[in-house]
Amino acid sequence: MKTMTNHSARRPHLMSRMKLRPSFSTLGLFCGLALLAGCASSNPSEETFPTPDYSYLPPLNLNVSQVNVGTQTQPDSDDISSKSPTNPADTLTLMAHQRLHAMGSSGTANLTITKAEMTKAPHHALSGSYTVKLNLNDTAHNHHGFITAHVQRTIDAPSDLGLEHNLHTLNSQLMDDMNVELEYQVRSHLASWLTDATGTPLDAATIQSQDLSSTDLSAPNSTATQSSAGTAVSGATATAGRATSNATNSANAAIKGWQQPATAEIGQAAPSTGRLHSPPPGVLTLPQ
Repeated sequence: MKTMTNHSARRPHLMSRMKLRPSFSTLGLFCGLALLAGCASSNPSEETFPTPDYSYLPPLNLNVSQVNVGTQTQPDSDDISSKSPTNPADTLTLMAHQRLHAMGSSGTANLTITKAEMTKAPHHALSGSYTVKLNLNDTAHNHHGFITAHVQRTIDAPSDLGLEHNLHTLNSQLMDDMNVELEYQVRSHLASWLTDATGTPLDAATIQSQDLSSTDLSAPNSTATQSSAGTAVSGATATAGRATSNATNSANAAIKGWQQPATAEIGQAAPSTGRLHSPPPGVLTLPQ
């Protein structure tokens, strides 16, 4: 009986241990899942980047009937622009379409992207280099022009921000530089191609250089105007001269008409000469 009593006393304890084993396994599974969930929640969410837009910038209205945009890039082996969330060639193309407007009746503008590279630089930095060429041709009016716009920039690229973020930042800064450089080159060297929103040329030199030989009457009109003005001035001068001469002659006649009377004592009348004279001061005799 003693032995059975001891076995019966141990049996509940063993059963309780057997019941606890599944509980520990389940708890461990829950802990593992919670740990994984915590790790997943601690990872940063995927960053989103805004779509580039350059339509808010002043348009460059060109006196052409068509604007074409193309790409002729030859990237180096170190180029990493394909890893950028905002592709350089695409943003350059977008800029060209949004800023270059065809406002003329003839001629073509061709913008070509010749370089759009991004590379890694020493000391955790990134470098970028963009180049575009703009050719304007209007064979109907024998008018041609071209410019080249080039920008280059290097930025710090902290590793904690991620490669995509740093490449997006580099592209944004390079595009800001390119917008400024392209507009500067166009306004400085292609001013004769610029028009307003209605297509009217902004450069007055363009109008002055047009061929007006068939209807140019400016020279005869100018000569006739100058001749008429000269005649009027000559006539006015002659009239004024005659008036001055007449006035001078009248004054001289008046002076000659007055003769100094013979000296007379005070109180005596001057001898008569047959002309009326104004008596000198002090010789006038008042009536008694």
